[in-house]
Amino acid sequence: MANDNRRIPFDNEAVLEIIRDYSNDTIYFKDTDSRFIWNNRAHAAQFGVDDPNEMYGKTDFDYFPKEFATRARKEELEIMETKIPLISNIERLEKPDGAVIWFSASKYPLMDSKGKVIGTWGISRNITAIKAFEEELSRTNEKLKRLSQVDDLTGLFNRRYFYEMTEKTYYQYNRRAKTGDENDPKNTFSLISLDIDFFKRINDEFGHNKGDDVLRIVAGILTSQCRKSDMVFRIGGDEFMMLLPDTPLKGAKVQAERIRSAMASSPIMLDENKDAVRLTVSMGISCYSDCEDVAELIHMADERLYTSKNLGRDRAT
Repeated sequence: MANDNRRIPFDNEAVLEIIRDYSNDTIYFKDTDSRFIWNNRAHAAQFGVDDPNEMYGKTDFDYFPKEFATRARKEELEIMETKIPLISNIERLEKPDGAVIWFSASKYPLMDSKGKVIGTWGISRNITAIKAFEEELSRTNEKLKRLSQVDDLTGLFNRRYFYEMTEKTYYQYNRRAKTGDENDPKNTFSLISLDIDFFKRINDEFGHNKGDDVLRIVAGILTSQCRKSDMVFRIGGDEFMMLLPDTPLKGAKVQAERIRSAMASSPIMLDENKDAVRLTVSMGISCYSDCEDVAELIHMADERLYTSKNLGRDRAT
């Protein structure tokens, strides 16, 4: 009697009618040739069909792009052969108008009372809205990550990211040094530490807003003198760092001189009533090959920057 109390109080056909008419998920049954033998209204509505019975005997090739239908048929053949269902498979469908729809689909073997496979059946849910949310969240996270790496004023990478990337680059070259030729220029990298000569005078004479303009101009010049593989960082104030992969000390000196020349030849007008300002920079260069660790690499570049200042500025050491 206990078992009778747990029985559904209507027959299987009534259950199928309820599922057919009221389920928001798409549900279907197919025979061994992957022809539809039963569909609910949600599945039919997906193709603009009002009466699910109209889909009887048709296949995915009647409703989906050939590539999508071919893949579905291959999956169903495997399910019927192995009796192993395909659970929560994410499917992407591009409609003729270019719209993209995403489904979370599960497919199962359809068996008779003796356990013989007589087809497949499946259920899927439209997750386009969820997918759109996930993609927007991913874009937002990527934007936040980017913002955490970038200096607001200049658009260059910031101090925190400089230390992160220098550490990462140092250990990459450490691994490379164990297997490569230590004399190969591609097996070393360099840093350039740089600041603007007499920047305080610019702030004092023209104001901090003009000083910010100068920082942005310098950032633009540094970026224009870089290769795609180089990275430029604003460390703080008027202090900058450049990380030059696959660059020995000699190559870094050439690039530093190019930067010095570009700065010196780009006077900027900060006040229409005064002469244009000729910017100069002082730089210090260090190389991975000459240092024992990251701390020494950074310290050496800074020390050489101060040497350039003490020698009269507008130079690289």
